[in-house]
Amino acid sequence: MGQLQLFVVLCYAIPFLVILFPIGLSFSYVFKITGLDKWSNRINNYLGYFWYRSFFVLTGRKLQFEQGNWNPDGNNRFLICNHTNALEVPLIVALPYLSKSKDVKLSYLGGDIIQRYKIIPLMMHKTIVEAVIYSEKKPNFRNFKTDVLRVLKTRSIFLYPEGERTFTEEIKPFQTGVMKIAYKFNIDLDVFVVSGMMGYSNVQEYSQLKKSKTVYFQFCGSIKAKDYDSFEAYLSAAETLMKEKKKEIEVLEKSAVIK
Repeated sequence: MGQLQLFVVLCYAIPFLVILFPIGLSFSYVFKITGLDKWSNRINNYLGYFWYRSFFVLTGRKLQFEQGNWNPDGNNRFLICNHTNALEVPLIVALPYLSKSKDVKLSYLGGDIIQRYKIIPLMMHKTIVEAVIYSEKKPNFRNFKTDVLRVLKTRSIFLYPEGERTFTEEIKPFQTGVMKIAYKFNIDLDVFVVSGMMGYSNVQEYSQLKKSKTVYFQFCGSIKAKDYDSFEAYLSAAETLMKEKKKEIEVLEKSAVIK
């Protein structure tokens, strides 16, 4: 087992070993059953924040979160971010508390990461959106409309447009499946980027990230579907926004190590 895998095991052991999680989730379910959705959602959001904080304290790292002009209110949006490895998930789950908006309602679109790490469905029990089965020849528009669009009426949905963990700090091209459906149904994008997660690995290429001990999580900007005449332009704008912000962060990472 490599160094990165050891950190992943540590990260995902926290919700199962810390007594706060079973107690908090139990109260959350009770509130959900009794119709107190606000308090159920708030408990889940706090647990996500506690999860991220605990992991960063244990590993001696700090987070630099920049919300910029991101407005967490509202719904009917996709929140997208690059996906280096599974350690990014606690940051995403913690986003409501990081943005100091305890009642932000988020759901998640994903298959592999939800199936691998069962704590995510437990913490987001209210509305989990499983992976949309999609192919270029037979796009599953029916499932998208009935599941995803239904959830978007009350909350925003987070997803990874690269479609997989990359295990590299490079942002890979976005997959067109779900993004193509998003454009068809006029869904706006809030773009985020994470940088520094490969500092948890023992790959020599990222040794400077290990030295800096800082993980960056920043809002890049929003993409309005109505502003683009084609899917290609819509997708390219989102990719460019994320990649440009990533380059800015990499400059900060290098300067921090030099100091």
